[in-house]
Amino acid sequence: MGIEILSDIQKLQGIFTLIFIIISLIIGIRILLKYFKSKKFEHITLGCSWIFLTTGWLGSAVNFIFIIFNAELPEFYFLLLGNAFLPIAIICWLYSIFHILHRNLEKKAMTVVLSGCIPYEIGLLVLLGIDSTFIGSIESPLNSNLTLYPLIFQVIIILTTLITGIYFSLKSIKSDNQEIKWRGIFLLIAFISLGIGGIMDALFSTYTEFTLILIRLILISSSIEYYLGFFTPKFLLNWLVKEDQPKNI
Repeated sequence: MGIEILSDIQKLQGIFTLIFIIISLIIGIRILLKYFKSKKFEHITLGCSWIFLTTGWLGSAVNFIFIIFNAELPEFYFLLLGNAFLPIAIICWLYSIFHILHRNLEKKAMTVVLSGCIPYEIGLLVLLGIDSTFIGSIESPLNSNLTLYPLIFQVIIILTTLITGIYFSLKSIKSDNQEIKWRGIFLLIAFISLGIGGIMDALFSTYTEFTLILIRLILISSSIEYYLGFFTPKFLLNWLVKEDQPKNI
């Protein structure tokens, strides 16, 4: 046992996955901490939603750390880390969307979301507790093969996040305020990147060095773009707004 059991491709996969998780965690916490200045609860849910959305790769990242220290994450915890936090992610995200854009529909929407997520989470934990193979199996040190139950839920989450994320971004892009417009553009790119990266990661059962690096860079870029959607540096905003203004002839 140890990192020598991993192939070169798996080592790259572990390194890039760990980088993605760490960057996502830092960015999520940064957004979450904005609450203490703004006192807006949606900053907590927006930060948490991004952190938990990226936990689909958490089992792989944690097991990579375990392997470095000559240990191995048990299958139960590998599958738990990669699946248990996704319902929380979609709850936080949809709460944020409806609270910001459609507050009059917030209670009804959250009732629907909770009525789907809570039973799923209970079912997930029960099935994992009975036999982890009801949820999936570990096909390699850094990859799991999921059953239909969590797989369908993940597809629903990806589609829901992608559709609502694009909708939220387009609302911002239509703003007359140039700063809000550019933040919306960064968010739009972030959700498209996350969707493309997530779908590509699911489609490739084996990696080449090129596809692995490409997919992980797309995922890492999605976190950075999400961050820029909320914390665009002033110098960058000023430059973008200036470039967007019509030139005098």
